[in-house]
Amino acid sequence: MTLHLPHPFVHEQPRQNIVLDLSALGPGIEDALREVMEQPQLRLVGFRCTVGPGAVDEAIGLMEQVRRDYGVILTELVLQGADGVDLREVVDEALDEACARNRYPRPSVVFTGHPAEPGLPALTKS
Repeated sequence: MTLHLPHPFVHEQPRQNIVLDLSALGPGIEDALREVMEQPQLRLVGFRCTVGPGAVDEAIGLMEQVRRDYGVILTELVLQGADGVDLREVVDEALDEACARNRYPRPSVVFTGHPAEPGLPALTKS
């Protein structure tokens, strides 16, 4: 006789991947991180920021902080830049240096050409 038990997670909702927009959060990043990490239906996968002096280094440093504080390795970095500007080489070098300095694995990088509009939410689905 075979006994078939239902899967214990049949009614579990899938987790939603989230990318936090650092440029929209400002100094409230700690609170936003805590709120996202406390939500069981959300999975933080990375950050989005506007390319500028020190932006890549700051984002990688924050990714390392998330790894230390929450035990989660973020794998995505979305960089917003000006249209028509080729930032790949500059960002590639900055990313290599920031990852080496923080001993952080290199995340996947996505370039977007349009800066975030004011009033857009800081959370985006990935």
